[in-house]
Amino acid sequence: MSYTTVTSQTTLASGDIAILWYQADTPDNFAFTTFVNLQAGTEIIFTDCGAVPAGTFDPLGCGEGAIVYTAPVGGLEIGEIIVYDDSNPSSEFADYAGDAIINGSSGMSLSTGGDQITVIQGSGVSPSFVFMLSASSTTFSGNDSSSTTETNLFTGLSDIGSPRTAVAVGSGPAPSQEWDNAVYNGSYTFATIADAKIALTNPANFTGANAITDTPYDALASAIPDKLNIAALSVDEYDLSSAVDVFPNPSNGIITIKNAGVSLMSVMVTDVNGRKVAQYNLEGTRNDKSLDLRSRLSSGLYLLTIASDNASIVKKIMIK
Repeated sequence: MSYTTVTSQTTLASGDIAILWYQADTPDNFAFTTFVNLQAGTEIIFTDCGAVPAGTFDPLGCGEGAIVYTAPVGGLEIGEIIVYDDSNPSSEFADYAGDAIINGSSGMSLSTGGDQITVIQGSGVSPSFVFMLSASSTTFSGNDSSSTTETNLFTGLSDIGSPRTAVAVGSGPAPSQEWDNAVYNGSYTFATIADAKIALTNPANFTGANAITDTPYDALASAIPDKLNIAALSVDEYDLSSAVDVFPNPSNGIITIKNAGVSLMSVMVTDVNGRKVAQYNLEGTRNDKSLDLRSRLSSGLYLLTIASDNASIVKKIMIK
């Protein structure tokens, strides 16, 4: 199978995806869930490449592979859980073609010595880091250039606070104190998406094992549902993720916030270092809103924080 480029897809921010199951013992398996709706054709890369202390992939190449998930026709809804089974992968998964950093020749092969899964969009050369789970330690203190079973923390992700965007679920704090396998051990029913994020990114809520037949690991892995049960999904959280988008992207500086009827209050534009570049009062509009940012933005990546009365969403936009 080959990796193909799709132009229309959901741009993910850090924390929009979470890994809830990791299995390095044969067969290599994992499961992820989405905290935002994903458009059909959205591509997400999963790699067992870890980080060096600088917070990046090893610039000389990580020496490991990756697979690409492409959201199917109809996309994915918030809370859907997707399982990758190396012994019988679904058609939505394909081996990554590779780049100067990530070796794509063999897909992803998790190590029985403890490894990690890093979730990115883009490529290993210029990635957008979305999430990472490490089963090789309870800390991100390793160095991927020293060993493929070690990792540091990628820049932009956080293993502190709640919710987290990086979770270390190994057996101890040293760089290679691993579990071969780890799985979320909590409830899949939540009051809100915010509660789901907190629970699914808490390392205390994971069970590790060094054999897939170990209990309770085996029972927990077998009981993973198809979807999170959100008892009272926030209307604004749902509407912002499903009904608001930014076009065109990339842009020459003139952008349109496409709005399917949510009452929007403001939009703030920041650069990748968090500096505010511009802010606009949207006055509760439920219509599309066009903004001319050509005099304010040079070429590069920017973040748009679009807010309603009690929720917000971050969209990334590239200015040409």
